[in-house]
Amino acid sequence: MSGLSGQYPLSDLLECAGLARSSYYYALAHPKGPTRPELWDAAAEIFSRTANGCGHRQIAMCLRAERGAVIADKTVLKMMHEMGIRCGIRRETDYHRYNSYKGVVGRTFENVVGRDFEADGPWEKMGTDVTEFRQPWGKAYFAPVYDDVDAPQHGAAARAARPARVQEARGCQTDTALGQ
Repeated sequence: MSGLSGQYPLSDLLECAGLARSSYYYALAHPKGPTRPELWDAAAEIFSRTANGCGHRQIAMCLRAERGAVIADKTVLKMMHEMGIRCGIRRETDYHRYNSYKGVVGRTFENVVGRDFEADGPWEKMGTDVTEFRQPWGKAYFAPVYDDVDAPQHGAAARAARPARVQEARGCQTDTALGQ
């Protein structure tokens, strides 16, 4: 903004930037300087002691113990950010989203259907879909079997995760309820 202030009126520049006049002059009077530059050499020396470096908490602890510096952990973190050093032990990127992918697990089968779900005759191509239902007694699974010749299903299998609890919920006696 200071480069353009000679060419254009300051009021027009501030209006375009959406900045108040007082904020502009405050920023001019208080230039942003480095955080605690007197501790930068000590922090760099502590960081270089290990191959992967160390985190801001460890550096802050060493600065307090060795140099007697009164400094907060977050100030050391800000200092490290300004110096361009960061701990490479745990964090590879700034943000980690949960990812449960573990690569190829188990057996994989050849894609024989090839997304061609039409069959010439019955019982040539069959498909299934497992649906999970949550019930008060536990989880129940429904697995209908589809024939790709026509739309209706040929068979279905329903199974509960804990069959004994399902029967107890229905009021049936099981082998365990009878004491056998």
